[in-house]
Amino acid sequence: MKFSYLKKVAVEAEEQGYDSIWVADHLIYPESLGPSNIYEPLTTLAALSSTTSSIVLGTSVLLPLRHPLVIAKMLSTLDHASNGRIVLGIGAGWYKPEFDAVAVPFDRRGEIEEETIVLLGRLLTEGNASFSGKHFRAEDLSLNPKPIQKPRPRIWIGGGVQKTFERIAKYGDGWLSWSPTPETFSCGISRIRKYCRVFGRDTSKIEFAADFVSCVKKDGEVARREAERMHLRKENSIIGNPEECLEQIDEYVRLGADHIILGFKPYGQEIESMKMIMEEID
Repeated sequence: MKFSYLKKVAVEAEEQGYDSIWVADHLIYPESLGPSNIYEPLTTLAALSSTTSSIVLGTSVLLPLRHPLVIAKMLSTLDHASNGRIVLGIGAGWYKPEFDAVAVPFDRRGEIEEETIVLLGRLLTEGNASFSGKHFRAEDLSLNPKPIQKPRPRIWIGGGVQKTFERIAKYGDGWLSWSPTPETFSCGISRIRKYCRVFGRDTSKIEFAADFVSCVKKDGEVARREAERMHLRKENSIIGNPEECLEQIDEYVRLGADHIILGFKPYGQEIESMKMIMEEID
């Protein structure tokens, strides 16, 4: 996908009335799973912030492959560049070769993600931040300028295991669930709320987002055949004509979703797909 097209998609999304646009994070990616030309997410959002004015810009999800101080500096800068429109989605990752390539221990990525979240929170809000963990240490670090958003940009945490739910309840502002079934989404929300009670967090402060691969066509049967060709599973994807897709989205909203993120396929048809969904809403 050419970068010029990516900027066009962002502008179209804003003009059509979408709330947010999201980008993924991989340093390297197995070509067997799809196009491997994934742009670096934070610099991508910086570029998109200059071509848009109101749409929220998010990462789904940033991986623990960068030092937290570097992330904090880039995030604060990006928050200023976008006038406070950034949401940081962060996750542990799954593709071992990219962790090996930058000497980040793959089997410790969950610990690294958690320490990153904690240290980010301190660097973005405190004047003299200190932290001592297994993987990162900081003493009297002052990062300036602080972000526009107060106390800091929202941090949504991706994943679907017990440790993820605990991290969200302790430190997160939201859950970014990747391709959940209705059952796994409902179960995840229940577990996060349970852990919030354990850690004394107000469950109303936690946002719930579901991120799906989607295939939408005017003819639902065409969409289903196309989805099958791309090996999409109907249980955890949004597939069909616009009306059918909205019915599937509504099911997740009823289960507690505050935000729905759609990654349209096939690549190159994003603008057409966005228009079909929005026209059905109107």
